[in-house]
Amino acid sequence: MPPPGEPRPWWWDAVFYQILVDRFRRPGGAAPLRDPALPVFCGGDLRGVCEALDELRALGVTALWLSPVQRTANYHGYGVTDHASVEPRFGGLEALRALIQAARPDLRILLDWVPNHVQRSHPFFREALARPSSPYRDWFLFDRHGTCRYFLDCADLPKLNLDHPEARRYMIQCALGWLDLGVDGFRLDHVLGPSLDFWRAFRTALDGLGRPVFLLGEAWFQGIRRQHLPTLGLPHKGRHLRDADAGLPVTDPVMLEYAESFDGLLDFGFCEILRQDVGRDGASAAQVQARLDAHYRRFPAGLCLPSFLDNHDMDRFLFVAGGDRARLERAAAIQFRQAHPPVIYYGTELGLGQARAMAGPDGDLLARPMMPWTGGDQGLRAFYAELIRARRA
Repeated sequence: MPPPGEPRPWWWDAVFYQILVDRFRRPGGAAPLRDPALPVFCGGDLRGVCEALDELRALGVTALWLSPVQRTANYHGYGVTDHASVEPRFGGLEALRALIQAARPDLRILLDWVPNHVQRSHPFFREALARPSSPYRDWFLFDRHGTCRYFLDCADLPKLNLDHPEARRYMIQCALGWLDLGVDGFRLDHVLGPSLDFWRAFRTALDGLGRPVFLLGEAWFQGIRRQHLPTLGLPHKGRHLRDADAGLPVTDPVMLEYAESFDGLLDFGFCEILRQDVGRDGASAAQVQARLDAHYRRFPAGLCLPSFLDNHDMDRFLFVAGGDRARLERAAAIQFRQAHPPVIYYGTELGLGQARAMAGPDGDLLARPMMPWTGGDQGLRAFYAELIRARRA
């Protein structure tokens, strides 16, 4: 919590709702354009989100976390092709302006921001690849053989060199442009990728605006292997990998590397505890809280740790819990009792699960279905609405 006597930033009192724009709602509640089981654009857009605001207000949420809305080659938005414009398939700039206006004054908007890499069709990368003498060549990390570093194993996502002055300046200016438009902050994707020096410069530039901008980092070590280390700016990355390979816990130590860089960090430690102790095991509420309290004590008191049970990169909680709604309700009740703000992944409040565990290419699609605007577990939704009402009261 913020130190006594200091102003309480808005995010400490927020109830966040995570939206994957393409899979949330088509205008008018129309059916998806294509099969959501495929990695394709299904037609959800910002106008659909705007139409859903009354429903989200009725649920009680106070802040929307939107998946990347910048121009992109991928339905999920993480393959950015232009950091300065809105994807036309998501409705373009005017749709985002309309959403920001419609959300005021009671709903905050958090944009997902992807500075670590671009999609390989990005014009800067195409020029750098085609012409070694291009000024954009140094914006990327090419070796002497002309091979570029990529985001982990994703050969269509070349990594940006954000320690290059012009690349850094460009990325910061683009971020400032979205804040000028009226968004309230960013969920920062894969903060392990850029250097801490970049994040310090990013933080300083945004602090210069003179208004509270929420910077929420995603510091997650899941899936990191030795071949990925050269792509990471994470401090002490070799040690963290050795510990992970030895079976030692690394989630909290990795998050701690960024405790001074951001206002908040998505709480992967909380997620792991709840998925294990409530989703899979039968630990008592006191046992779960004791583990959570020990986890929280590792972090500075002023660092915000938004909690979540599931997100777009992992199996949904209800699947982990074997379809047991009571386990989901118990986990949500624990989540909403914590001092740190909760995050609800779209559809979790309606009992969205999945048929099998994520595996193989595009396995994450199992956790990214279309939002069920008819049906769904309305009793569970009412349970979530009451949790939110009680927390806000």
